Amino acid sequence: MNLRNVSNQDVTTLATCASEPIHIPGAIQPHGVLIAIDNESVVRFCSQNCEAFFGIVPAQVLEQPLQSISSELNHRIVEALKENTLPVRTFTFLQNGQVWTVFVHEQDELITIELESPAPVTETVDLFEQTREFVQIIERTQSLPDLCQRMADQVRRITGFDRVMIYRFDADYNGEVFAESKNRSLEPFLHLHYPHTDIPAQARELYLRNHIRLIADVSYQPVPLLTTENSGHSNLDLSDSVLRSVSPIHIQYLKNMGVGATLTISLLSDERLWGLIACHHYSPKHLSVLQRQAALMQGHFLTSQLKVRLVAEEYAIHTMVEAHLQQLLNTVPQAGDFALKMNAFSSLLPVANASGVAILHNGKLYEKGVVPPADKTKVLFTWLAENVPGMQFSTSQLRSHYPGGEKISRYAAGILYHKLGNAKKDAIIWFREEIEKTINWAGDPHEAVRKVVENNLNPRSSFSIFKEIVRFQSREWRFSEISAASRFSGALQNHFHLEYLKAEETKQRLLNEQLMKANKELANINWITSHDLKEPLRKILVFSSKMMHEGEKELSEKVTASITRIQQSAVRMQTLVNDIIAYTLVDDKNTTFVPTDLNKILKEVADEYADELREKRGFIHITSMPVVTAIPYQMRQLFVNLVGNSLKFAKADTAPEINIQCEKLTGNNTLILPDGSSANYRLSVADNGIGFDSTYAEKLFDIFYRLSDQKTYTGTGIGLAICKRIVENHGGTITAMGEEGKGATIEIYLPQPE
Repeated sequence: MNLRNVSNQDVTTLATCASEPIHIPGAIQPHGVLIAIDNESVVRFCSQNCEAFFGIVPAQVLEQPLQSISSELNHRIVEALKENTLPVRTFTFLQNGQVWTVFVHEQDELITIELESPAPVTETVDLFEQTREFVQIIERTQSLPDLCQRMADQVRRITGFDRVMIYRFDADYNGEVFAESKNRSLEPFLHLHYPHTDIPAQARELYLRNHIRLIADVSYQPVPLLTTENSGHSNLDLSDSVLRSVSPIHIQYLKNMGVGATLTISLLSDERLWGLIACHHYSPKHLSVLQRQAALMQGHFLTSQLKVRLVAEEYAIHTMVEAHLQQLLNTVPQAGDFALKMNAFSSLLPVANASGVAILHNGKLYEKGVVPPADKTKVLFTWLAENVPGMQFSTSQLRSHYPGGEKISRYAAGILYHKLGNAKKDAIIWFREEIEKTINWAGDPHEAVRKVVENNLNPRSSFSIFKEIVRFQSREWRFSEISAASRFSGALQNHFHLEYLKAEETKQRLLNEQLMKANKELANINWITSHDLKEPLRKILVFSSKMMHEGEKELSEKVTASITRIQQSAVRMQTLVNDIIAYTLVDDKNTTFVPTDLNKILKEVADEYADELREKRGFIHITSMPVVTAIPYQMRQLFVNLVGNSLKFAKADTAPEINIQCEKLTGNNTLILPDGSSANYRLSVADNGIGFDSTYAEKLFDIFYRLSDQKTYTGTGIGLAICKRIVENHGGTITAMGEEGKGATIEIYLPQPE
């Protein structure tokens, strides 16, 4: 049988440290024995020292059924897997007069069995007393640092280790010694910081999965795992193992610190690695399973309180912030003139625990507290408006985001920004001043592992205090502060919007008053036009006709021509006055919409133009028309104007043809009208007249606008403007299409309520 050593023989360098596969070292620590069996209970892996437990060498263990090697152990394992659903099953087993602790876990279709030799018990552990003491600690400690300190003392008493540290991670997994219990002779590590490279990502992943880790002797010689060449397994995943061998870099790191043994317990919060209980002993030290379980229980106790204490701390801040927020919310409705009321917002800074605040509203800047110079603040507002995609943004390191952040970090190392509207640039910024702080690192954080020299690993050996000055940062913004600021910003945004609506309401009221006054004046003008202007025109026509009749023989040809021009001008003036009156009457609100048969309307219009059509040898073709809800006389006026235009602008040498059609619109043919409704009908009036340049299609409907030669084609330029008003009165829209010399088409789109 050919045996294969699966231990990782690669020398880990700085380039591979972060990706070292520490979960498959292919070796274990020597204070136990390991085997791995498949689903048929055949041994596929064993540690080189398996003879210490089984009394036979690896070649006699591998590829053998566990039943044939130790039927009793096989039976206990089967029962443990059947009865217990925990990831790692634990029980004791008597072998050769010694009580071994057995750990069983399943991984990748293999069952790993670890047999740990008994450790000398120096102390007994009373779990009930432990629990009672923990309850007392909870009752007597008010803060999280106090609680952590008491727990560090407890773990040191249980384990007998020289130093116990509560180690807390920041957002980037740099660590800080948050609490420490130690022998008096040792130098303190309290509040020292360690870079995230000391505990790389793959190690943190294992701490999330396996919550306790013992290295009984840092100077141990790893025991390799063996398998056969034809086992079908390249390596064994030891993520859940209690005996897993340790990364050689970490071993050297501990040796450089002078540590002889370690115990590490994971502290979790919200499924994230909050920190560790890190225990150091300066000589080898093996703990019994009971001692380790007692220490692990302390870790569970502390983990259970982490969220409680953090929430309590957050709640205390939330309560304070909420009080300031309520004061602000009560003040906002009375804000009135914002410039005058800014000082009334006494809680504007404490609501976010800020050192300054600036509000940009309608282009004006309002400030309170410690803020950057006004010109720089306005530039920051502009940059944020252009670069922040959402409504809110916060940072404790503005310099990392904003190009000009370093220049204003004295006032604005951190900001909390909130937009006060989507369209306008109104916004609010809370500022936090720069906090320059000194971080005491345990050694240079930039020198985690040195180069490999002759296959010797060299992690950093210096742990003397390395001071780092951190600038351009403020305190972190808490969730409660961000939430309160957001709620106040929402209230302020609503206030500004209400103020805007009030101002718009006042403006609209004044405009309405002006319009009512103008309408009254227009009504007077209409009355004057109807009476005072029509009467003189009538008299001019009467007297000029009388002069022509009575002085027909005496008047010279020149005088007769002058009187004729007077009559023509008077007629044109009379037509213009009548068209203006018709245009103003289109907006008469005292009209009623009724079912209107367009077939009847168009027959009347055709009859009205019958003589002119006969004279010009023209014709009108009308398709079947619907009954629509409309103002009948306005519909008649609409088609009178359109047919009249077609006849007026007919070609001199061509008989006029006018086609009036209707199409009911459905599905994809539906047109969306300006008010958002859908058009149900498209009416068209097409002719073969002189047409027009399509560039001027929209201008055709402007009042007094005329495209044609005024000498050849008479008109006032009001007819199509009247048509547009009529169509708009009915909620529709009107368009014109044409080409010079090829006629024109007017299209009318009308909605019809069900």
